[in-house]
Amino acid sequence: MAKSKAPKGLALDALFSQVKGEKRFAEACALRDELESRLITMRQQTTSHPLGNPVLELAHDLSERLAAGNLSVDLLSQLVQYLSVEAFGDRAKRVSDYVGVESIADNKSRLSELFKALAFEDTNTQLSFDAFKNKLEREAFGIVITAHPTFGLSKELYQALAQFTANENQNGQALDAKAIEALNQRVIENSHEPDQGIDLLAEHGQAMEAIASIQQALRDVYDVALAVTEELYPEKWTELSPRVLSVASWVGYDLDGRTDITWANTLHTRMKVQVVQLGYYISKLNEIIATHKGEKDELETTLALIKSRVTLALHVAEKETEFFGDNATSEEALKEVSRSIVADDGARLVHTAELIEAINRALNLTDKADLKRSLIILRSEIANYGLATSHMHVRLNSAQLHNAIRKNIGMEGEPDDPGRRRGNFRALSGLLDEVQPIRINFGSLSAEHTTAKRMFMLIAQMIKYVDASRPIRFLIAECDTPFTILTALYYAKLFGVDDLLDISPLFETGTALERGSEVIAELLENEHYRAYVEKRGRLCIQTGFSDAGRYLGQVSASLAIERLHMKLARLLADYSVKGVEVVIFDTHGESMGRGAHPLSFNDRLKYVSSPMTRSLFAANDIPLKQEVSFQGGDGYLYFGTPKLALTTVTRLLEHALGKPTVDDKDAFYTNTDYSLDFFLTLKDFHENTLENKDYAALLGSFSTNLLYQTGSRKSKRQHDKHHGIDRGHPSQIRAIPHNAILQQLGYLANTAGGFGTAISRDLDAFVKLHGESDRVRRFMDMVSYAKGLSSLNTPEAYAALFNPRYWLAKAYAVKHTARARDQLRLSNLVGDTQRYDGMNRMLQVFRQDAIHLHRGLDALAADGQEKVFPFDTRRRINLIILHVVRLCLIQEIFLLAMRIPAFANRDDLTLEDLIQDIIAMEIPAALEELKATFPVHEGKTIFTAQEYGEPSDYSDDETRDYSDEHATIFKPIEELYDLCRRISVGISNSIGAHG
Repeated sequence: MAKSKAPKGLALDALFSQVKGEKRFAEACALRDELESRLITMRQQTTSHPLGNPVLELAHDLSERLAAGNLSVDLLSQLVQYLSVEAFGDRAKRVSDYVGVESIADNKSRLSELFKALAFEDTNTQLSFDAFKNKLEREAFGIVITAHPTFGLSKELYQALAQFTANENQNGQALDAKAIEALNQRVIENSHEPDQGIDLLAEHGQAMEAIASIQQALRDVYDVALAVTEELYPEKWTELSPRVLSVASWVGYDLDGRTDITWANTLHTRMKVQVVQLGYYISKLNEIIATHKGEKDELETTLALIKSRVTLALHVAEKETEFFGDNATSEEALKEVSRSIVADDGARLVHTAELIEAINRALNLTDKADLKRSLIILRSEIANYGLATSHMHVRLNSAQLHNAIRKNIGMEGEPDDPGRRRGNFRALSGLLDEVQPIRINFGSLSAEHTTAKRMFMLIAQMIKYVDASRPIRFLIAECDTPFTILTALYYAKLFGVDDLLDISPLFETGTALERGSEVIAELLENEHYRAYVEKRGRLCIQTGFSDAGRYLGQVSASLAIERLHMKLARLLADYSVKGVEVVIFDTHGESMGRGAHPLSFNDRLKYVSSPMTRSLFAANDIPLKQEVSFQGGDGYLYFGTPKLALTTVTRLLEHALGKPTVDDKDAFYTNTDYSLDFFLTLKDFHENTLENKDYAALLGSFSTNLLYQTGSRKSKRQHDKHHGIDRGHPSQIRAIPHNAILQQLGYLANTAGGFGTAISRDLDAFVKLHGESDRVRRFMDMVSYAKGLSSLNTPEAYAALFNPRYWLAKAYAVKHTARARDQLRLSNLVGDTQRYDGMNRMLQVFRQDAIHLHRGLDALAADGQEKVFPFDTRRRINLIILHVVRLCLIQEIFLLAMRIPAFANRDDLTLEDLIQDIIAMEIPAALEELKATFPVHEGKTIFTAQEYGEPSDYSDDETRDYSDEHATIFKPIEELYDLCRRISVGISNSIGAHG
């Protein structure tokens, strides 16, 4: 069927045209072109001058031009803004192409074809209605909204990015000339940076907007599903309540590594989403009632009763939500509201069955197809969401569960300690043998100090008093032993929530991914777990594309996760677990470092969950539900307008409901000896890198100090206890900031690193494998793409800033000047840090690996296999220029620090301490100390007799006023640092996501 394409590029064409025509960017554009020309020339010269570094040389040149007055910071700022706007526009175009944005009508047409295909075994054999109904009422795919810290742009700029991507506003209206002009000005004139001080409340607000957009898209999906069903099964279509896709969120409920969310915060957040959803149901009932006035009296009465019931429940929810938002710390107030909650007068709504039953009564009272369809869609929404905007995921760390159970069984050390393992499991099994549910109230919940037990108690109260219609997912981070899952099961039974709680271990570290199938196998041997899974009808796991990518490298993590998926499919077949759905939540993200394949949404989904995996579950007749996360602002972008949201949902459903096509002769799966050797080499490279102290030196050179705060989660992991934890180890930096540091240093080692080493083991075998394997080509496309956005000259240029020889050479060049004295002093200060040697050694490892990768890609090209990506020129050049400008700015910051006046040591703070902070780019903290140490006085102070009872002839006119230092040192450092961080956003947009 021919499809009319929605016009693309109109708004973006206007943006690119306007930014090029802006007079204020004329100088910046000329400087950019000059830098490009010089960079190309310098690169060509590296064959005869192999030790030259074009990135460092250009940065040095800019620095000297600044010093000589031939270049201004204002012009560099304009250049950064110009490049940021261009990166922003490029990103919008890439997102549009990536998802394949189409009109609402075109997406509905694709969905119609998809659903019709599900109704037929082959061209001529139509399925029974019940078989078709089972397909559409099963949630085959799940979206999980998370608040990972990827809010790298302001909310306003994210909205603009979505609108440029889809050529429509947030209400779905096509952008006219006036709207495009307003968007252009917003992007061109506004500073490209995140909203400052983003907190959990702001994250939750943006998450709710994304979920509302998904809900609207799903209404369109349900409408198409019903239209197809009415056409194919005209006598039965009203019996369908399509589900196909679920929406979940852990925003406000994720306590892994967080100590800033109380039980009252979690409950308040859960109650807020109930209020929103009940209000949504009322709005939809109002639409139905208004559209169908004049119906039978009995129908009007039924609809009015449904609305009245929901309205009554909404009043209760609003009152209790307000309490837990304001007064939850007051014991007396908690007692009062608890008594009110328990003394339910029938107004509370906890189960949705009565609403669905009432809607079914209304359906039987009308013959109008459009009214029936509206009621069925509402019924489907209630069945899908329950009494919330989305399903609820909570998350704890395994250590929190171990700490909770420790005293109950007398456990010392870790549960898998070899000498105590059997005793620990025996003691825990004894608890499970005898566990009986206990009763709790809000008082016992408030008094409980153990995080894990408090969470189970909170879940119990939510099921009793908020929503018992939809299950809750209980995710356990860093889980690598069955003991942890059995502990969770014990507490689920103890607090009476095991009927509605899906316990899901998160396998994210290398050890956990290797042992994951063994953990599940041991659990299936346990009678309590087996009975629990069969009763729930589902077995849930979570795999950590994010943290696994940090421990293993992204592609080796993906392959380890795929191996786990395949082992799990075979394991369940071996154990003959029947009637149990497997739910795999792959916590991948928006960047390559978090498993987002950059070529297309189709590649992204196939990369995360390979066709081979899906076909293996299907072959073993095991129902599989795949879930993926959309993380923070970068993830919510895909739901920023109605067209964009429906396109994204359509792509997800095409992936989930389409039959996976698998090449049985894919060499990656048939030549397992070579594939395994390749994987293990890759894995070893990244594990050795993570344990290498030189890698810690590289990451720690500036750490996260070049980044804005992009979310409420801390960059460093938080722990209940710190015993035995190496706080300086790279694993203690969260995955997103870890990835973001690599982005800002200019080399995506977590994605491109290690492949040269693996390829070099047998180049010919690799070229052959690449040609015979779709799986290998897909991950190598990502590697090649990441390599194209990387340049080892860039981190080597950053490392040079810590090389005393670099500063000595600069001082020698300018001889007897104040700048030379500052550079000499700086050479001594960086020489004492020992950072450079470690960074340089690590970069040598990456350089050697990169040389082998180049050879591998050249061999593919010679064999006609290499893909050429469209950013080889301007986008890559712009990215390098952003780094060049920032390298120049950092040099100026370092040299300004040399002009800070000496001061008497105080509170163990010395001038050298402050300068070292500045060299590490810990600028805000250093400036705070400097401003306190060197205050500005506003004129003289006169001490009068009227104030002090006796006269004084003294005034403080000899007191030192540090206004000059503030104006010439501190303020310039602050401005340069702000520009450095603005560059970080341009870099993220060039790459496609934050971290």
